[in-house]
Amino acid sequence: MRKTISAVMIAAIVAGCNSTPKDAKPKQHTAVSGTKVSKQEFPSIRGYEIVKTYHLGRRLDPHNPNIMYEAGKMYVIRRTPTWNLRPHTPPVSGEVFANRIRPLKTRQEDMKKQQELRKHTLSKLEKVGKRLFENKKELEEINQKQTGDDLSSGIKEIQESQGRIKRKMAEFEK
Repeated sequence: MRKTISAVMIAAIVAGCNSTPKDAKPKQHTAVSGTKVSKQEFPSIRGYEIVKTYHLGRRLDPHNPNIMYEAGKMYVIRRTPTWNLRPHTPPVSGEVFANRIRPLKTRQEDMKKQQELRKHTLSKLEKVGKRLFENKKELEEINQKQTGDDLSSGIKEIQESQGRIKRKMAEFEK
């Protein structure tokens, strides 16, 4: 019985080795789109992503005080990359892509507004500075024109008004 089983196995092995190989089909080259895209055309295929990096110090887990995390970086994806599924349409022109880029545009617009406000305030400050300089010159001229007599008459008037104020204060104290 053993001899027959081993003979059948040997025959099966020899028969398998003698079988003719099947003709292998030649591999056809398949074209893959998007393999030769220039750098200028790349934004029309895929929208870019925005990733912000934040440095975190050593910290404890808020849910478990026995766990401490070491200092490191945290990456936050502000905007995920998107694929343009409409051929021959740039991603910037579509509504979906325009809505995704809007936060960047608003930041630029805010920066432009701030710059305009700064220019406006600087021009006003320059005008105020010039006016203060002119006023200073006028005051210096006025001080040079005044004589000692004008000052003595002013001092007499101030003393008289002081006396009146002292009398009124005395009346109120009673």
